[in-house]
Amino acid sequence: MKPVADKVIFCTLRLESPPLDKLAQKLKADGRAHALFDLWRNLVNQPNALTFVLKPPRDTKAAFHLCIECGQAFSGAELVFRHFRQQHAGKAVKSVQKTVEPPKGNFQFVARCGLCRALLCPPNYHEFSARLVTHHRERHDQVPFDEFRAKVTNSNSPDDVEAWRKALSVMEELHCAFCDEFVTDERALLDHVRQAHAGNVEKTEAELAIPAMRVRHLECRDIRRACNQVWDKEKKEPGHFLALLRQALSQRGLQIFRDILGHQYACRCYPRSPSERDQLTPRQQEILALASAPARRGHKPNRHTLRDHFAAQAVGELDVKTDVDALVKAGLLVELDNGQLDALGPGSHIAT
Repeated sequence: MKPVADKVIFCTLRLESPPLDKLAQKLKADGRAHALFDLWRNLVNQPNALTFVLKPPRDTKAAFHLCIECGQAFSGAELVFRHFRQQHAGKAVKSVQKTVEPPKGNFQFVARCGLCRALLCPPNYHEFSARLVTHHRERHDQVPFDEFRAKVTNSNSPDDVEAWRKALSVMEELHCAFCDEFVTDERALLDHVRQAHAGNVEKTEAELAIPAMRVRHLECRDIRRACNQVWDKEKKEPGHFLALLRQALSQRGLQIFRDILGHQYACRCYPRSPSERDQLTPRQQEILALASAPARRGHKPNRHTLRDHFAAQAVGELDVKTDVDALVKAGLLVELDNGQLDALGPGSHIAT
């Protein structure tokens, strides 16, 4: 299968339903009008709200490769097998212990590593030089070989010699964990797994859906780069994301309107002008008149200023709150997320 990295990876952002449903319920219960840009900024900080959707080019047979063990996604089979070899090699190995006859010979000494105190083998054993090189390469390759060799000591303890003999009387054979085939070493085993058991290592997908919170943990540079490029573009120009958010909130029964500067807001009711059917009280009409008047020093009235205004008329705070709630619920009064109140009229900031 051709690697996806040979071509351009198509990547888009998707909004997940559970966070959107929760947001819509919150906005309906709140009743205030919230700026769409602020809602976008809060959503992108939630770990489960965004998902990156990746697809290979349509004119190719490329596919993404996923590790069976951990789900890591890669753009090619070579990458997923390299990952498996580094992270999950033990899953393919079955070690079988086999009793064999211990080495015969006149062994009076056994060499011991001076760095890690591990027993190596007797100096007169035929594999002494090979085992010395292997131990240095696997355990102490950061130390020069001559320095390592100078620290190897000989022990004449009968217990050490017997421990070495006993260790060599048990041999470990490597078998494939999937088919029990015997192999000579781990490298040969992994080559066998790749050729005969690829389905136990990887699976292919024509499309990937990666939660935004997992992008930073991706090992594949091609996929991570495609996600980061889309994310960087959305942060600079969030118009596409705002359109998705607007559509999603509209489908959940929320109303979207704009102010005179073009900023979009989402609220429970679409702003409207009063009609004869509303049967407003004089105090409600006065509240609407105050809210629709031009802003004073850049600020529209809020619940506190209305409370102080009507306190001079000996109107209780609870009565003012009841009138404001009724007007907001009817869509005649808009309460922004910063607390300011607005209504359609000559001084309104709401675009008609």
